[in-house]
Amino acid sequence: MSDIDTARETKSTAPAVERAARILDLVAASGETATVSNIARELRLAKSTVHGLCGTLIELGLLERKGQGFGIGGHVMLWANAFIAKSDMVAEFVRLWDCVPGLKTETATLTILDGNEVVYIASRHGEDPLGITFRNGMRLPAAFTATGKAIMSTMPHSVALGLYPDGLPAALTSNSVASLDALERELQETRQRGFSIDNEQVRQGMICLGAPVFDFSGENAVGGFALSMHSSHATPEAMERLGAYVVDCASTLSRRLGAKT
Repeated sequence: MSDIDTARETKSTAPAVERAARILDLVAASGETATVSNIARELRLAKSTVHGLCGTLIELGLLERKGQGFGIGGHVMLWANAFIAKSDMVAEFVRLWDCVPGLKTETATLTILDGNEVVYIASRHGEDPLGITFRNGMRLPAAFTATGKAIMSTMPHSVALGLYPDGLPAALTSNSVASLDALERELQETRQRGFSIDNEQVRQGMICLGAPVFDFSGENAVGGFALSMHSSHATPEAMERLGAYVVDCASTLSRRLGAKT
């Protein structure tokens, strides 16, 4: 272990987690079965420490026994598949944008849920500027966004509202949903309508319509797709047309990710 690694571990607030991560890295990089002795020597850790950490990692499915040593366990595939699915989702979003001329009029966004926030992982800005720039890594409260409401609408009632045990965050605009009861009504309307609506809850003058994106894994959404428009353009006819378009685009993304839609 280098001096830098030693210093980093000294400052770490969770040294056991850091050591476990280094063990997993070492086992993954090893061309042979890694033993307690190998790991202890390479990472300059006590054998008793390595033995205890490896035992816990085996219980969690992150390592498995191979003869006298250890190999990577099957549980890591859950994380790998999640990463791959996210990467595939972005690639398919870009492909959809490039291949469907009609999309380029409005601003399109793709998000995933992280806790009770959505994280923007892809966006394409339309020909009609909205006065807001969606950037990769940008976070917003899920309860206020079209993509967040779309994702949450696929969850059981208790799970969706359980994302906010202390109540909703501070409003972003005067239109932001103000209570959990109101949020639940919006989620129910989303389920019935097929798409969600952010009616100026994130930004005054902007309306977003969203729909959930699924993969092969089940009924809970893995992401949300949305199109945004100026509120001045949001006639009932335009909302109906754009809502159907959003659902169609999200369904296309879902099929490309292996969902049975």
